[in-house]
Amino acid sequence: MTEEDPLEDMIVKTWGGCTLPVRPVGGPAGTAFLYNELLESTPDGDRVREWVLTAAGLTRTELGEFRLRPELIQPAGAAADYLAVLQFDQNWSRRTNVAAMPSGLLHDHAERKGWQWTVAQVTDGVAARAEDLRVLSGEPHRAYALGHVTTEPGAPGEKRPLAVANSGVTRDPDGVVRWAGALPEGFTGAPVFLAQHRSGREFRLLCIGLIVGGDRNPTVATFDTIRKMIDQLGAGATPGVWERVTGLLRRRPR
Repeated sequence: MTEEDPLEDMIVKTWGGCTLPVRPVGGPAGTAFLYNELLESTPDGDRVREWVLTAAGLTRTELGEFRLRPELIQPAGAAADYLAVLQFDQNWSRRTNVAAMPSGLLHDHAERKGWQWTVAQVTDGVAARAEDLRVLSGEPHRAYALGHVTTEPGAPGEKRPLAVANSGVTRDPDGVVRWAGALPEGFTGAPVFLAQHRSGREFRLLCIGLIVGGDRNPTVATFDTIRKMIDQLGAGATPGVWERVTGLLRRRPR
């Protein structure tokens, strides 16, 4: 029996609701997750834009699908097993091997069907900045990927359980951040978390980026480059703006 890792439990408890299984129809399974870009913070709350992030390689087909997790939907049992998206490739912006999409597509679908999401998000404060990523040089640092494994690849109604994988991440001599070893099938696009030591027994969990490709020692696209991409997209687009008040996220009226 292996010893339980309390960080794995913490990651699942805190961010287990931010991921969705995603797949280009006819292509490999992957994982997407929700990220909140902080626009403004005031005493009354935060204004954020919510994005769906994944690996660009999962988004280049005309037809794609999200599997809809029953535990993230209210009322229970209100949704079908999956959401098929036509012109899937046209919904995403792609740069540096990362794909980003405003989350409105997901929320508009829920609204039309008469239910709502109860998802979590990787927030701006949890997403690593350039100074946080400097530690990745040198020896590998223990990291955790949060993704949806495949059980019956390509089968209708395939179950995609949430799982945590752990290994090391480091920056190679070419400056590329890599996950050490292999990952389960379905983890492409998954967020990667790192424990940042503070003092004594204190630490802070950061999302350093997402898995973007490679069967072994896959590349991790880090949040310093993802932020630049989001900044550029936000300057020329107006995806849905949300408000976070007393910890609750609500969509602003259009």
